[in-house]
Amino acid sequence: MPSSRGGTRTEFGDLPVFDIAVLPWPSREKTGLLIGVGPTFVFPTATSRSAGQGAWQAGPALGAIYTGIPGLLVGFVAQNPISFAYTSPNRPPQNTLQFQPVFALHLWDKWYLRSAEANWMMGWRRHYPTTIPLSIGLGRTIVRPGLPPMSVFVTGQWMAYRQFAPIAPQTTINFGLTVAFPQIRDYFSH
Repeated sequence: MPSSRGGTRTEFGDLPVFDIAVLPWPSREKTGLLIGVGPTFVFPTATSRSAGQGAWQAGPALGAIYTGIPGLLVGFVAQNPISFAYTSPNRPPQNTLQFQPVFALHLWDKWYLRSAEANWMMGWRRHYPTTIPLSIGLGRTIVRPGLPPMSVFVTGQWMAYRQFAPIAPQTTINFGLTVAFPQIRDYFSH
């Protein structure tokens, strides 16, 4: 985390959690569209005052994914947690729209282009931070007999717009590994 006094520190921040349930309509087979709604929560678990917002938060979450064009996936997750309790009396209220665009395009063989790490944030209150980062990256799926399907990727992120956010990273590089466990779905479907 960047420090306002220069340098960096390693700390734990608040814990955000959301759970989106897929709606039964519209028909995914006919439209290629999945829509889901659910709650979002932020638990004030930060290890220092500067690493978190010091507020218990809850609000709505909405997600949508479109897969109607072969080799292309486009979607988003939108959340708006709102504070309702605080860890100390001098913590400010929170009400922030978070929008995470998701994009994946199959390139060739098992390689794909992706953008899914950028979280756009807009504070609804006067002089609250607004940040709009852009991300792009390259990934590869790995499917081998006897192992769960995996995806490895690297993405770069650049802060395209920042207002009232004096401490925010300008550039970021993300490395990731996603492991799928399809047998869990089979277990719960019985």
